[in-house]
Amino acid sequence: MSSRKRVSKSPILNSAVLNEPRDYAQRVSFSRGMRVALGTVDLLLISGTASVDERGASIHPGDVTAQARRAFTNIAALLESENADWHDVVRCTCYLADFRDYDAFNAVRNAFFDEAGLDPFPASTCIEARICRPELLVEIEAIALIPADR
Repeated sequence: MSSRKRVSKSPILNSAVLNEPRDYAQRVSFSRGMRVALGTVDLLLISGTASVDERGASIHPGDVTAQARRAFTNIAALLESENADWHDVVRCTCYLADFRDYDAFNAVRNAFFDEAGLDPFPASTCIEARICRPELLVEIEAIALIPADR
């Protein structure tokens, strides 16, 4: 083990909503999120999150609207486990398997952000990309900043 100084970090977990990827039948190596201490502010980095349940199973196959809503609520649950919410999110990156689904996805995103009362909205990018499972149509990652003492 190196004697180098390191920034304090800890995993973000909410097993009531999402299991840890290392618990999948075929293990994958990432954390659902990471909390990084930066002095008076902590950075919350939420990994790409999709429409999966607490066992890691894909849900709502073929339904981009339901998948988008589940991805947003999964992220909300991860944020909640760190005493944060969508008001703390400063950036999100959204991945769509097919950009022809953008209008439906965007309607869900707008509704979710409106329901949360967000103003301003987080900085955001939406990209067409292959997602890790063929039945998943949406994946979202987020970055939030919170006071270190929260």
